[in-house]
Amino acid sequence: MTQTRKNKNEFIWETIPSVEDLGRIRMSAMETFLEDFNAGKQEGRYIAGELPSLPFDRGQFDIGLSSHFLFLYSTQLSAEFHLKALKEMLRVANEVRVFPLLMLGGAPSPHLALVTEQLTNDGFYVEAKQVPYEFQKGGNEMLVIKNA
Repeated sequence: MTQTRKNKNEFIWETIPSVEDLGRIRMSAMETFLEDFNAGKQEGRYIAGELPSLPFDRGQFDIGLSSHFLFLYSTQLSAEFHLKALKEMLRVANEVRVFPLLMLGGAPSPHLALVTEQLTNDGFYVEAKQVPYEFQKGGNEMLVIKNA
């Protein structure tokens, strides 16, 4: 929250009106998750795994989602990591969606063009689609990738 407060000009404060409200929303989400975690783990709804290697069968899911991870941390994660991670997600899901397509700080990810080109060359359908939600300024696009 300290970083968000320092960089609050990088965000659109409409849906979420303030840094304090954002903090409350995040704490509420964390509390909801923690309240459910033990039961969810026992019921098999939480499965440990990490990209770029997932513990699921080929085609096990209709859709895979990367929210606020891939492309956002382009400084910390290489283009090669992004490509491996997306191919792994496409192994286990028929469609993958990634949001947002910006890095921390609001700049476009330098990995997006390379990853898009490589996935297209590998026969995947790849499209950046505009979405109606924008909290990070300029962060209103989602990458949609589908198996051919």
